[in-house]
Amino acid sequence: MVWCIFAILSGFFVALSDALNKKYLSSLGHSYMVVARTLGSFPFLFPIFLLLTYQYKGLNFFSFHFIINISVLLILEIIATILYMKGIKLSPLSLTIPFLSFTPVFIILTGYLLLGEKISIEGFLGIVLVVIGSYCINLPSIKMGILAPIKSIKKERGSFLLLQVAFIYSITSVLGKKGIILSNPLWFASFYFSILGIASTFVIKILYRIKLWDFIKNHYNSILLVGLIQALMCYFHMIALSQIETAYMIALKRTSILFAVILGYFIFKETHILVRLFAVVLMLAGIFTITFLR
Repeated sequence: MVWCIFAILSGFFVALSDALNKKYLSSLGHSYMVVARTLGSFPFLFPIFLLLTYQYKGLNFFSFHFIINISVLLILEIIATILYMKGIKLSPLSLTIPFLSFTPVFIILTGYLLLGEKISIEGFLGIVLVVIGSYCINLPSIKMGILAPIKSIKKERGSFLLLQVAFIYSITSVLGKKGIILSNPLWFASFYFSILGIASTFVIKILYRIKLWDFIKNHYNSILLVGLIQALMCYFHMIALSQIETAYMIALKRTSILFAVILGYFIFKETHILVRLFAVVLMLAGIFTITFLR
């Protein structure tokens, strides 16, 4: 059961990374937040990648299937990271991060729509709990009408963006597992997130024409802090993923939504904390029902 500890730790560190990224760098724009999240972890990951490449003869992992898998994974991850950082910049953490709980819901629905896989009673119940939780997150707006909490999801741009991220993550979590199977967990973590840092920074530089060197020079402390925490998340994520099925690991990692609400309250003084905690508990109950009971 060590994987449980690693999965929960990965959830905690991703929530902490998001909170600190928002606190110190959101005023600069989401493009800079993307760079901090990805390139910031490079100094902590790349040296370990070189060491593990020597130890495990990592160059032998570069098969045709591995390269194709990594290429698709990188494209989806960069898109997801841009949407993710834009979402948490625009809206409170406690209104955005909880929508990552829809990842297992999307996995069930795509399985039903594309593969004809039947939805079990437990799976349906889990979906209902996640949906009710997403309704309750915006419960304070119910005074404007019973449908107001649903409309708030679309109105709150950050929430809607994180819904899109959840869908992308329902694909990348599976591709990440395949990458581990085709290589080695620690090596893959150090390699993949190192190359993600370079690739995403290149894309951001082209798309947004950011002043990269000025950003690094003036904010290197914040970048390295966010990067270090993100690097820790990467390792815990991959180690946990190597020890258990993807769905189980992602389910426990989604405890990040609980940590995000708590950090949102203590760091940003976000309001309606009790209502949002209740909503998150419902969402987590839905995730665990989908993952462990169906």
